[in-house]
Amino acid sequence: MIIFNKFLKHLLKEVQKHIFQYLLLLTGAIFFILLFSLFKENHHAQFSILTLFVIFYICWGLIHHFLEKTLHLKIVIEYILIGAIALFLLQTLLIH
Repeated sequence: MIIFNKFLKHLLKEVQKHIFQYLLLLTGAIFFILLFSLFKENHHAQFSILTLFVIFYICWGLIHHFLEKTLHLKIVIEYILIGAIALFLLQTLLIH
């Protein structure tokens, strides 16, 4: 429980410090969800929207770390892998 509280405090401090960046990410996510639901009958369009959001997420993460001067190859690989996994999992859900 103590670790969870420390994590929440750190997360809150991080969001307050970079409020604009996180609002941009949240806005992008909400926009993605709306577009995704508008095209619920068209799986090809949903995949395209999903791909665009993953690209947006990767770019957002890289820019965020670049501005923080914490951008390293490890972080680039991490964002690409998280995006690829999300794309794969959500595409798998779309098929069924």
